[in-house]
Amino acid sequence: MYKGKSVCVVMPAYNEAEGIASTVSAFRALPEVDEVIVADNNSKDGTAVLARAAGARVVSETRQGYGFACRAALQAAACDYVFISESDGTFHAADVYKFLAYAEEFDVIFGTRTSKSCVWDGANMGHFLRYGNWAVAKLLEYLHNGPCLTDVGCTFKFFTRPALQSILPHLTVGGSSLSPQMMVIAVRQGFRCVEIPINYGSRQGTSKITGSFRKAFLLGLRMIAMIIAYRFKPIPAVPGSEGSRRRRRSAVAA
Repeated sequence: MYKGKSVCVVMPAYNEAEGIASTVSAFRALPEVDEVIVADNNSKDGTAVLARAAGARVVSETRQGYGFACRAALQAAACDYVFISESDGTFHAADVYKFLAYAEEFDVIFGTRTSKSCVWDGANMGHFLRYGNWAVAKLLEYLHNGPCLTDVGCTFKFFTRPALQSILPHLTVGGSSLSPQMMVIAVRQGFRCVEIPINYGSRQGTSKITGSFRKAFLLGLRMIAMIIAYRFKPIPAVPGSEGSRRRRRSAVAA
């Protein structure tokens, strides 16, 4: 619990036996975290067994794909504050406190891995990934009138329960480009959003996407196409959200 609010951390997992136990244990060790949920995406290496042994609640997602697993994990969360992270040890559990420091001011908080001072030795964040994420994030920021953004692919995010419940029905991506879809919808629905720098370290196990230049490049193109397409897709602001209040103020002024 954190100031009377229940807190859970969710994560997708596909063949993450090398890092799942230590990752779950690190988040479980935080007194504020009430539950860790792992969405097992047809792992063949005992990931689910190791996650349960470390103290996680495991849910199964049989549709293969990173986005499907993330959505299943988020769907299973019932806490007031919900974090989504990775199961490979790249993120530091203690960064939860950075997000919580802003939890009373913002509905959705995005992590960014592009701050050089927070990128650890061995992290998969070379110039191509760093500047590529920055460029696509800026496209999202300017096309959708978002907050200052520098990383479109960072999984580590925070949601209040009302914001998450509003965003989830609009998520359709089953693959690796789910992150920008979540960001676009959160911004366009008018939720109070902000981005904060987080630590980013080396992963345990083998990367399924960004370890390959070709896969990372193609993923970037898919993200760009989605961000541009959503520019022309109507997404009404949620009543009572900051975006909705801004629109009402504009209408009164006019």
